[in-house]
Formats: sequence, C-alpha cells, structure tokens
Amino acid sequence: MASEQSLNSTFQPAPEDARRPGGSIARQVLGGAFLGIAWGASLRAWMVPLALDIGDTPRFTLSGTFGGVLLPTMLVGVLLGAAVHGAESSDSKRWRWGILSPLLLIAGPVIFTKDFFNTLITTGMGGGAIGVALIGMFGGYAFSGFGARWTRWVSGLLAAVLAIASVFPVYFANRESAVPSISKVFGVLQFALLMVLLVIGVSAPSRKARR
Repeated sequence: MASEQSLNSTFQPAPEDARRPGGSIARQVLGGAFLGIAWGASLRAWMVPLALDIGDTPRFTLSGTFGGVLLPTMLVGVLLGAAVHGAESSDSKRWRWGILSPLLLIAGPVIFTKDFFNTLITTGMGGGAIGVALIGMFGGYAFSGFGARWTRWVSGLLAAVLAIASVFPVYFANRESAVPSISKVFGVLQFALLMVLLVIGVSAPSRKARR
C-alpha cells in the first residue's frame, strides 16, 4: 500500500504554481528594457534617412532623442518584460494590460515636444508616433490568441492598413521616377521589420501564457 501511494504521488501532476515557476522578474524586466532601448535606437536611426527623403535635416537633441524616443521605448520594454513574468508565473490576468504599453510611444513626444498638439494639427508632425503605437497595439492583439477570432482578424487588418498608410505617402507618393530608389526600398523594409518586432514584443506575454 505504501509503495502504491508512493507511485501515485510520483506520477501525480504538479500543482499549477510548481509547473509555472517563471523566470526572475528582475532579469525579464532588465531584458525588456535592453530590447526596448535597442528597438528605439533602431527606430531613431530609421528616422535619419526618412528626414533626408522629405528634405529635412536630421537633428539629435536630448529631449527629442532620449526623452521622446529612447525613454518611452525602454519603458515599453520594461512593462512587457514584467507582463511576460506575470503571464509565466501567475494566474492573474493583470499582465494583459501590457498590450496598452505602446501608448507610451505617444506620451513621450507629447511630454518632450514643445507645442506637440499644435504642430500635429498644423503640420502633421508627430502623427507617426501615434501610428506606430496603434500598429503595436492592434498587431499585438491580433497575434495574442485571445478574444474572438474575427476581432483578431479585424485588429490585424487595421495594423496592416496603418503600416501601409505610414510609409506610402512618404516613400511612394509624388515620386519622380516610376521605379523607387534603393534608399526608399530599404526604408520601407526597415520600417516593416521594426513593426514586426514591435508586434512580436507586444504579443509575447500572451504567447507565454498559452504555453
């Protein structure tokens, strides 16, 4: 009888908390911060040829580059790293709020750009930050695996439309040649890769929770 009980306890499924230990929250948060800064630096580098294509001079400022780009992307990475930890180690669903973390990409320019809303209304500058944040949220939800399938399809379609609308006016409208230049093709490819990485990052907590 004792040996039978021992065998039963050996093959009994482990409790949920034991089967989902999760990683160190500090390691995941720091990893998220690092990836967020790396992604933000790549986004800032993409803005340089973009400025040249529209006839502007690229400028790097403390408030614009670090406050408006790198700080928000780092915080997005921190929140997503914490959300991944919550999805792995807890039965709570609070980590799902991480899907709204791309809104920080809007908050950064709003806080650190002088007369942001006036500039947005009169020139349209700053609309890119809003578009990128929406692409991240809609795309992240589309690949989360949660919710009705049709809502995820609609969300993914909206993300794709926003991505196309973000690059088409800049790279392909009013072009002088019928064939786009190599620099424009590279710019579109770089933007597409950045958006794919953003969507993967935003949907990471949901994919961890489904394992």
